[in-house]
Amino acid sequence: MVKGTYPIILFLAGVFLAACGAADISESDARKSERFYQAAYVVWFQEHNNLEAIRHLTRAVEANPNNDNAHYLLGTIRLGRSEYDLAEKHLRKALKLRDTSRPTQRVEVLNSMGVLLIHTRQLDEAVVLLKEASAEVLNREPWLAMGNLGWAYIELGEYDKAVEILRLALFDQPLFCVGKFRLGEAYYQKGEYEMALASLESAINITDGGCDQMQETHQLLGMTHLRIGNETDARDAFERCREIDPTSEVGADCTKTLAGL
Repeated sequence: MVKGTYPIILFLAGVFLAACGAADISESDARKSERFYQAAYVVWFQEHNNLEAIRHLTRAVEANPNNDNAHYLLGTIRLGRSEYDLAEKHLRKALKLRDTSRPTQRVEVLNSMGVLLIHTRQLDEAVVLLKEASAEVLNREPWLAMGNLGWAYIELGEYDKAVEILRLALFDQPLFCVGKFRLGEAYYQKGEYEMALASLESAINITDGGCDQMQETHQLLGMTHLRIGNETDARDAFERCREIDPTSEVGADCTKTLAGL
């Protein structure tokens, strides 16, 4: 899932002036909307209270339907909660408001929309949006969009394209462990198990940002070891997957696989 984390002081002047420029939004409503947005950001970013943030953001977009920041944050939170229909409504509105004259802000929405479209199996549109985000020269973290584009290609069964774009992402950011996981997944699907093994092991050897705690990576590592015939190493990988969180869906799958070894 994709969250923007920006210093609170950056919310204010430029966004407010843009909001006031809309002909059908009064200055009073624009200010009200911005206050609700700021309150939402605080409870979301500092207190991790998604429900309270949603309440504030709903009031923000009611007061000013052109508050792109409120739509973006609301869509992102809904996406994280797997509320895809609601997320799509707000992310599409944010994308419309953040046109190509605002490339830095636009790529954030493009990336989140890409993730949403992958989840909802709208894969062709996901590729289009993620290509735009990846190619934007002002994108400060292009590897994130490239990683999601690689994911979309994997879901489409276009594994060679996935490998190509994921290698580019890792060239830009060698510590991008999600990209290493996706690259391992693409190689696995291609039947290139030694290449998959190298990428997956590289991913779990990165300890920053919780990379070594990604259950999906350990699970796929176990599956790759089984394909190669390394049952002992496979068992170790599945056990590590289970240890991280035995209550999750992935953890339960790893437990089930272990029982069959």
